[in-house]
Order: sequence, then structure tokens, then C-alpha cells
Amino acid sequence: MTARTLTREERQLAYLWLVAAVSAVALKPLWLAVVPLLRPCMFRSLTGIPCPTCGTTRAATAFLDGNLIAAFTANPLAAVAGALFIFGAPLTALWAVFRWPVPELPSPSSTWLRAGVIGLLVVNWIYLIALA
Repeated sequence: MTARTLTREERQLAYLWLVAAVSAVALKPLWLAVVPLLRPCMFRSLTGIPCPTCGTTRAATAFLDGNLIAAFTANPLAAVAGALFIFGAPLTALWAVFRWPVPELPSPSSTWLRAGVIGLLVVNWIYLIALA
């Protein structure tokens, strides 16, 4: 795997990510006030089967409340994505500030990587269906 330096635009994106993550945590009271106003999942309402993203709102609110177990129980993939979003932001900003080299991923992505991502989505959906 090769490494390269971040471009100016990538550094700006890293700082923007940090601002978005800090804002998401700082606006927690607003998010919690908006949750009751959200519509239920239309897919689940029509079919009775949870969609692949069912439980994401519960996972996000539990995550913002600091209840990682409840977040992971509601939707494991959403909880991991939320953790990567919140905890990855400061790491990425530090990476940009210190201009550390960035490992380059192969392009296009390998078949194994794509199959792994699809596999994670399917396993997560099976978990949500089994939980229902």
C-alpha cells in the first residue's frame, strides 16, 4: 500500500468533518426534540419487515445519550457508523494538521472489499429482521 500527502481540499474536508461532528454533539437537545416528529419507516409500515436502516434513529439518539449498548442493539451498523463519524473527526483533523501521509486504497476497490461491505449490510439487515 502506498502513501501520499493530503491535498488542500482534503484538509478542508477533514476540518469540516470535525465541525460537523462537534455540531452534532452540541445540538443534541435539538436532535432529541425533533425525533418524536419523525415519521415511522414507510417500508416497515407497508411490509411489516424492517428496512436495512430501521433503528438508525434509535441508535443515533442512544449514541448521543452515551448509551453505546442500546445504540448497538438498535442497529449495529448505524452505531458503528456513528462512532466512526464522531470519533474519526478529531483523528482526521489531527492527521490534516500534522500532514501525516495518507494510505492510498486501490482504485477501483477490490471485489473482496465490495463483497465484504455488501455482506455487512446483509448481516445487519438479517439481525434487524430477527430482532423484530
